[in-house]
Amino acid sequence: MRFILLALVLGTAGAASATEPNARTAFVERRGLLEADAQCRLFEPSIRSALSVGLAQARGALLRSGWTSANLRELETAAVNAARARTCADERTATAAANARRSFAAWANTGTMLFPGWDRSWRARRVVDQSGWRLSQGIEAPIPALFGVRQVRDVQRLTLALPLARGATAPASVQLIIRDRDRGPMREVALPQRISQGLEAGLPSPMASVSIPSVRTIETHNGERTAIYTFPDTAFRDLVALDPRETVELRLETGRATQRLLVEVGDVAAARAFLTLQR
Repeated sequence: MRFILLALVLGTAGAASATEPNARTAFVERRGLLEADAQCRLFEPSIRSALSVGLAQARGALLRSGWTSANLRELETAAVNAARARTCADERTATAAANARRSFAAWANTGTMLFPGWDRSWRARRVVDQSGWRLSQGIEAPIPALFGVRQVRDVQRLTLALPLARGATAPASVQLIIRDRDRGPMREVALPQRISQGLEAGLPSPMASVSIPSVRTIETHNGERTAIYTFPDTAFRDLVALDPRETVELRLETGRATQRLLVEVGDVAAARAFLTLQR
C-alpha cells in the first residue's frame, strides 16, 4: 500500500526521520490495509489475522527504535485517514490487497517463526518440539534457562525450565514479577535509557508490580534433570497484554539467596497470534 506511505512521509511525527524505514513502511501499509478491509471487507479472517500479526511486529519494532506511544498514535491516525479517503473501487487498494493474499499463501505454511526483540527473541512453533515447547525465549545469563509456553499432552502452561547440574539443588520457588496494569501505566522507555540499562530499563516499578507464584516439578530424561516451574493461565494473559518495551523478572528463591532472570516482553503478543492463526 505504497500510496498511503507516500501521503504520509512529509506529515508524520518528527521521530520518523530517526526510525528504521522498513518498520514504518510496514506499519503504515498493514494498518492501512486493515482499515480498508474494515470499510470494504477485502479479506478472509485468516488474512486479516495475518495482517494483524505483521502490524504488531512493526509496532514493536518502532517502539524499540525510539518512537513514543504518542508518535505511534499519530502515525496510525494518518494511516487510517489516508485509507478512509480511498474508495473500495480504488485500483491501488485492490492491488495491495491482492499482494497481501499472495504473501499470506506463502507465509501460512510456515511452521516456525522467530520474533526478534531488542536483546532476545521469541520462537513460535505451530508443532511442538520434542520438549513440548510452543513458544520460547532462551536465557543465557546469569544461568541458562528457557521460558515460554510448553505443552504437556493437551495442556499448555507458561513455564520456566532450568537444567540442573549433577548434584545441584533446584530453587525452592520461582516468582514471576510483572507490571499490574491496574496499579500503574506503562512508563515510556527512551532509547538512550534502553541502551545504557539494557533489559533493566523495562522493569516495572515496585509499586506497580505483582508477584505470581509457580508450581515446581522435577523432570528426568536420559539421566539429565530439569526443574520445571509452571505459572497460572492468567500469567500468560497478563504477559501478552504488556508493552513490547517492557521486561518481566523471574525471581528464584533457593532459601539462602535470591537470583534474578530477566525476560523481554518483545513481540510475544504477535507470536501468540501467529500460533492461533487459522490456515
